[in-house]
Order: sequence, then structure tokens, then C-alpha cells
Amino acid sequence: MTVRLDFDIPAEEKVFLVKRRKAVSRALQTFLNLETPPDPTQVPTVALVCSGGSSRAMTGMHGSLKGLQSLGLLDAISYITSVSGSTWATASLYSDPFWSKEGLDKAIASVQKELSKSATSLFSPTQLLYYQSELRNREKEGHSVSFIDTWGLIIEHLIFGKKHTGTLSDQRKAVSEGQNPLPIYTAVNMKKDASGCLVPEWCEFTPFEVGFSKYGAFVPAENFGSEYYLGHVVKKLPETRIPFLLGIWSSVFSANLMQLWSAFTGVIPSWAFRLGDKVDKIETDNKSLTLDTLRVSPEASVLSSILNDCPIISSVFNFLRGFSLHNLYGESPGFNTCNETHPDAFPNKLTPADATLSLVDSGFAINTAFSPVLRPHRRADVIMCLDYSWVEDHLKTLKDTQQYCSDHKLPFPKTDFNKYKSEPNREVYVFEDETNPDAPIVIHIPLVNISFKEYKAPGVKRSGKKELQEGAIDVSSRSSPYNTKNITFKSEDFQRLVDLTFYNIVNNQEIIRNALKKALNKKGLVNMPSGGGESTYYCILT
Repeated sequence: MTVRLDFDIPAEEKVFLVKRRKAVSRALQTFLNLETPPDPTQVPTVALVCSGGSSRAMTGMHGSLKGLQSLGLLDAISYITSVSGSTWATASLYSDPFWSKEGLDKAIASVQKELSKSATSLFSPTQLLYYQSELRNREKEGHSVSFIDTWGLIIEHLIFGKKHTGTLSDQRKAVSEGQNPLPIYTAVNMKKDASGCLVPEWCEFTPFEVGFSKYGAFVPAENFGSEYYLGHVVKKLPETRIPFLLGIWSSVFSANLMQLWSAFTGVIPSWAFRLGDKVDKIETDNKSLTLDTLRVSPEASVLSSILNDCPIISSVFNFLRGFSLHNLYGESPGFNTCNETHPDAFPNKLTPADATLSLVDSGFAINTAFSPVLRPHRRADVIMCLDYSWVEDHLKTLKDTQQYCSDHKLPFPKTDFNKYKSEPNREVYVFEDETNPDAPIVIHIPLVNISFKEYKAPGVKRSGKKELQEGAIDVSSRSSPYNTKNITFKSEDFQRLVDLTFYNIVNNQEIIRNALKKALNKKGLVNMPSGGGESTYYCILT
């Protein structure tokens, strides 16, 4: 079999961590001003989780990474997870096997040039012919083709400016010596429950493999997309290029009809209520009208199936096809069998019964990917959340994650978010749970413009009309150049967002330093589990 049936991380990732922890040890010694480097086997695992948000997330992520690099903190990070727009930044950076060892100015200048070109160039006659040719070739290879593949090619031209031939497995070169953090890209597999509503299952992509931690099943990255049955490749297809994966990872066009209506009008249509649909969660921001602020879960009604149907979705051969689960699978926290309408409550409707996977943008579940670094065998001690979501509530993704962790019995800081409602926004938040040693310390850095308005650098006040204008960056209103619907920016707008996100990192280095010190002390004082302890009663059986 070429499907790996295990809940543990792969052997290649363990080898990577041994090498990476040496770099982490040296970086923490310098950043924390330690006399001697900490034992590499005892250093805290630090993960960077980055949100979606189209070109805004890609741009902001470059500024944040530059800030971390300037502090000497990039080498302290072992994992980078990304969603939607942040996958664009990660995929671009990992084209260079040594990107974090070099200054980021060259990479930033390249992205600035590409994102500032005219949006009409994405649909020039030459590009349209290229898209058509590439889709035809992909179909000849045996892959299923949809508009999501076209979207991936549009992203390719947007961020690379030319054909990008790299694959996910090619990125192993970028982690072969532990020289960069391990990238984890994400998507969600959409399942329909008994009422017709969509339920997401997290799928993770690393240079080593692709798979579902929920099912404990993974395949080599180069085999993703090939046809499988009972763990064996029955039809090997050429490895999918990165651009087509980017289409899946940021497939905003997979929105259902209700989401599309609400995103472009800013309201839930009144006829939805008249038909008996209950809006369980609605996070529409009428100021921004963007898809990354909306999640709707209607109850069953005459039209709920239609409203929740995704007209455009990527279909990929299912590498779980043919497997059966142990009859006690429902006792695993990864499954939700308590809800009688949930797909997990029906053994014959679990993903192994499907011929294909329906993978979409992870933002349709949660706009940041905490779940991969909360797995028991990969559990992060410190999670830095770089959140570029376009929402009024800058703690929304943390609230969603806390609920997800509660549902799946994963350790996460227990926080009463209500106490922050009356407080002004902050540039950084730190959450920890001293009652739960397994819970990570979470450093949350939202996209806000607070002290940057008055300071051009930490402790350096702006003076004069020009400098004050440079600090007046709009990252919240409908007319902002960074609204999600804008995928290209003026060169000066790009640079200003890079400057803001860079500043928000370096201006809060003491808060970050204190959190890392706590994590290091915690590792020395508490006997932290290395992972495991999961039952194997829901291992997939042949």
C-alpha cells in the first residue's frame, strides 16, 4: 500500500524536526539573551498560523515575515500553516529552498511588481489561450478539470507572472536540512449532512504527504490526485503543479448560492427566512462585503439543499476509497456522532465511501489553520497567529478555533472573549491556560492600524504632514484598497501594507519575547507529553 495508515507524523517530518530544533535552539539563545543554547530536544515547538484574505494576506504575510526575520525569530519557527491567500505567499517563498536564510527584500520586490500589474492582464487574449491549453493538457493527463483549475492558473499569473512548474514534493528541498519551517497548506473536504448542509473535514498538504488526521490516512505528495483503491494506486497520474493546488487552497468560487448572494449584497435575503431557513452563524460585515466574513448554516428546508450546493468545486480522486472503519470509530474525538444529522453518524457516508474528494478553501471552515499544529504528535507549544481576516471582530478566528477544539477535545486556551468586547483593539493578544499544561500559548496579531498612525518605527514619532499621511493606512473600511475583492494593488499601497505588518511585529517584540520565555520555562518545569495517547480503535482497516 502507498497509503500510510497512522495518526503519527511521517518519518521524514521527524528527521526534519531533529535538524530544525538545532536552528530553533540557536535562535532562542540569541532572541532571549540566554547564556547557553537550550537543549535542542527540549526547545518549544513554535508554529506560525496565517489566515486567508486574498492578496491582502499575501502582502501582509511578507511584511510580518520580514519583521520576524529582523528580530531573528524566523529560525525559531518550526511550522507555517496557511489558508487561502496566505498559501500564495508560502508557495511563492518556498520556490526558493533558502528563502528564510536570505533577506526578504528581493522576494517582496518581486511580489510587489506582480501584484501591482493591471488586473486586466489576467484575462488578456494570450493568457486566455494559455489557460485553455493548460486545462486541455491537464485533462489529457487524466485529471478532472473545473473552473477551480482556471482560477489556479489566474493566481499563477498574478503571483508568478509566468508558468510555474514546481510541485509540492519539490518543496522538500526547502526543508531537507531544516533550513526553513515546514510549510503546511490546508483545504477542507466538504461533506453534506442529513439536512443538506455542508460539513468540513480538514485536509493538510506538506512537501512529504497529503492526508486527513481525522482518518489517520496519508499519501505521498507526488501521488495526490492519482486514483486509489484499498490503499493501492490503480492509476498513477502526473503530480499536480502548484498553481492547480493554489486553485483548490483558495477556491473562493466554491461558495454556495447563499454565501454568494450575501457576499455581494451584504444581507441575507428575506426569502431565505420565509422558506424556514435558520441562519445559525452569520458574520457578514456590511462595510466590506467580502466572502471571508461569512459562514451560514441553514437548517433543513425545501430549498436548503439548493442553497447549500456549491456549483463550482474541485473534484479529486479519493485515496481513502474502499477502506472501512472499525465499528468503534465513533468514540474518537475526531468524529461527531452525537449529532444525528452529521455525516459521521452514518458509517456508509464517511469519506472512504466516496469516489472523489470535494476540496475547497479552508476559509469556509475557519480562516486560520490551527488544527494541523494541535495534533497530539505535532502539538505546538507556542502558536503565533497572523490574522489578515477582513472582519470587525479581530478575535473571530480564535473563537471559532476554541469551539472547534472543544468539539474535538483538543487542547486550547480557555478564554472568555466577552471581556474583550468593550476594550479597544490591540496590536497583539496573548492567551494561555495555566490550568492546562497541554494548551499552547497563543500570540494573536490581527490586521490593525493603531500606533503605526503616530509612529513610523517603534519609539519614533511621525512628524510633518507627509509622514502622518503615510501612517494613515485604511485596513477596515469598504473603500480600503485592501478589500478582499481587490486582488491587485497600487505599488505604493502594497508597500504601505508591508510597512504596517512589519511594524506590528517589531513594535511588540517584548510581548513575543515574554511569551517565548514562558514557553521555555514551561518545557523545563513541566513534563510535557510528546504526543500519542490516542486510541487506535478508529484506524482504517482493509
